[in-house]
Amino acid sequence: MSYKPISFSILFLSISGSISFAAHVKTEMNSMTPGHWSVIPPVSMYDSLKLQIKKAIPEPGIHPVKDYLNALQFREQLRASADLPSVFPTSAGVYNGFLGSDSLSAYDQLLFLYRNLGDRNAEASVLNSYAVSHALKGNMDQAVLLFNESLGLNLRINNRTAISKNYLNLARVYKFSGNFPEAIKYNHAIVDIALDTRNNVMLAEAYMNLANLWTSEGKYKEAEAIILKKALPLYYYRLHDKIGTMKCYDQLAETYQQQKRFSEAKWFNIQSNMVARKINNPSGIVYSLINLAHVKMAIGDYQLALRDIREAEQLSVKNKYTHNLVEIKNDLSEVYKKLGDSGAANSAFSEFIVLKDALLRTAL
Repeated sequence: MSYKPISFSILFLSISGSISFAAHVKTEMNSMTPGHWSVIPPVSMYDSLKLQIKKAIPEPGIHPVKDYLNALQFREQLRASADLPSVFPTSAGVYNGFLGSDSLSAYDQLLFLYRNLGDRNAEASVLNSYAVSHALKGNMDQAVLLFNESLGLNLRINNRTAISKNYLNLARVYKFSGNFPEAIKYNHAIVDIALDTRNNVMLAEAYMNLANLWTSEGKYKEAEAIILKKALPLYYYRLHDKIGTMKCYDQLAETYQQQKRFSEAKWFNIQSNMVARKINNPSGIVYSLINLAHVKMAIGDYQLALRDIREAEQLSVKNKYTHNLVEIKNDLSEVYKKLGDSGAANSAFSEFIVLKDALLRTAL
C-alpha cells in the first residue's frame, strides 16, 4: 500500500492558524482585567518555566519539544491544584492585575486573615496555593517549604483529601526537579492513603506514577511488577478503565524498550493500539503508533515503521495534534534517511524545524 505525502502547506496553515488563534485569545484575556480585588496574580509572560524553554530552543532535535511539553504538563497540573477564592474581601491586594504597593502580598493577607479567624482548612489551602505560585515562578525550594507547611496543618486537622493533594504536589515538584527518590517517597504516601480510604482511582494513579519514576531510575523490575501486579488489575478488572489500561500498556512498552526487550515492547504497544481503536480514541492510536514505530526503527524494520508513522501523521493532521506532528516529522526524517531517500528526509526535517520553532515560540 502506498502513502502519498500530505501537503506541508496544509500542515503549516493548520499550526499557524492555531498559533494565531492562541495569540488572539491571549490578547483578549489581557484586555479583560477583573474589576474587583483578586488574589489571583497575573501570569507572567516570563516565568521561569518559559525561560527554561527559551534557553533550550537552540538545541537540535526533539529534546527541546519534549522539555516544553513536560514543563507545560507540570504547570497545568499545579495550576489545577490551586483552589484560592477568586475575590479578596479587604482593602488591598491585586486590583485589575496589579498588587498595591502599600500592602502585603494577597497571599500573606489571606494567611493573616485565616490565622486570626482560626480557619485551619482555609489557611492550609492558601499555603498550598502560595506554594503553587512559587513553583510556577521556579522557586522550587520555597514551594517545597510551603507545601510542607500546608501538609503539617492538614495532618493536624486530618483533612485526608488535602493531605493527598499536598503529597501529589510535592511528588510532582520533586519529579520535575529530577529528585526521583523524594518523588517516590511521596507517591508511596499517596498509596498508603488510597489503600486506607479504599480509593482505587487514586491508588491506580499512584502505582502508575511509581512505575514511571522507577523506569526513569532504571529500576525496571520494580516498574514491571507494580504495573502487572497492581495497576493493570485495578484498571482492567475493578475500574474497567480502558484509558488507564492503555496507560499501563504504554508504560510497560516504554519499560521494555529501555531494556532493549523489543519483542515485549512491540507486543504491549500493539495491545495499547488495539484498545485505542476499540474505544475510538485517536490520541491513543497516535501515541501507540509513534511508540510502535520507534520499536520497529530500533530493530531495523524501517519500512514497517514508516507505515505506522504515516498513519500517525494522517490522524494528527485530521485531529490537529500539533505536538504529535512535531515528533512525527522528526521521525519521518530519520526513517527516510535510513531508507536512503535523502530528498524525503531533508523535506521532513525542514518541516520539523518549522513546526518545532512555531511550537516553541508559543512558550515565549
